[in-house]
Amino acid sequence: MKRNLNFPKYVSIQTTSFCNARCVFCPNEETRNLFPVRIMDRGLFHKIIDECSEYENIERIILYLNNEPLTDPHLVERINYAKEKVPWASVHILSNGSLLTDDLSDNLINSRLDWIGFSIHGVTKKTFEAAMGLDYDSTFQRVLRFIDRAKEKRNSKDFIMITFLRHAYLTLEEKEAAIKFWSDKGIERISYFDGPISRAGNVKNLPKVRHRKTQGCSTIWATEMIHIVENGDVVFCCMDWRREVVLGNINKQDIHEVWNSQLYDVMRDRRDGRRESGESFICKRCEAAISSVQQVEVMNAFTEKLKVGSYPKRCLSKFILLSCIFACALFYSSYFWLFKKLRGKLILGGS
Repeated sequence: MKRNLNFPKYVSIQTTSFCNARCVFCPNEETRNLFPVRIMDRGLFHKIIDECSEYENIERIILYLNNEPLTDPHLVERINYAKEKVPWASVHILSNGSLLTDDLSDNLINSRLDWIGFSIHGVTKKTFEAAMGLDYDSTFQRVLRFIDRAKEKRNSKDFIMITFLRHAYLTLEEKEAAIKFWSDKGIERISYFDGPISRAGNVKNLPKVRHRKTQGCSTIWATEMIHIVENGDVVFCCMDWRREVVLGNINKQDIHEVWNSQLYDVMRDRRDGRRESGESFICKRCEAAISSVQQVEVMNAFTEKLKVGSYPKRCLSKFILLSCIFACALFYSSYFWLFKKLRGKLILGGS
């Protein structure tokens, strides 16, 4: 067993390339025809998990990315294999729930899955179907039956999460109605996001962003998660729906090799502003990127408040440096304390 800080703590594995939904806030409609419908080879999946079993710092194995995990006919088998080989890691999925059957529901409930999230963006027929392009009646019937069956064998407080976000069809009133609806069903883990994002410009009907330069990524997964799609390619992040930045392939390399490769380091440097990147670089189109402009504005406001003229330059420089160190220490201590408390409720990516 190895404890290697040069290995990701979180592994996201897209075991199929398909999603049956047509969510208005998702790039799926624009990118679904770019790649063939494919199911990950069993040997490739086992190779990924077997390598993860060598590292005790693995905390989470996420069996979805930019897809619907229930389209994988081997999903339950994969869940059990991952948990058997890496029992200390949390294994979970995020699904729209529309493909649930009684048999699949029972198999998931009886599997070694730690928890499942359902991405359901409305509780009225009109809103749900307009937002997701799925049949309201059958989907809700299947999800509600799953909840009822899960309550018999699982602690629904920990096992089931509902997630949804604000979109063009969801009113404030329906947001509150949705929270009440799922709470009345006994669901305590309800995750709401106040608005969609363009996924680095990949959703054509959402406003785009453009950064002149980036200084990092604001997501909690930026430096800790590796993203592997169904053909073994490692993509830069969950925003890269078009697979613009492919960092390696696990059919030919192992995770540790890709994660510590020169190419990966170059892309990290470009993301974090330590190396120049082209105008079309994916992070420059992403809402999650930290813009250098934001940092400049913060520092300008900070130095203005110090009334520069009243301090000797040398003393001022030391004061600014010490203040920044103190602020960073306070921020990160608070961040990691809060992250530890909320880790089980945080998700990113998926349906």
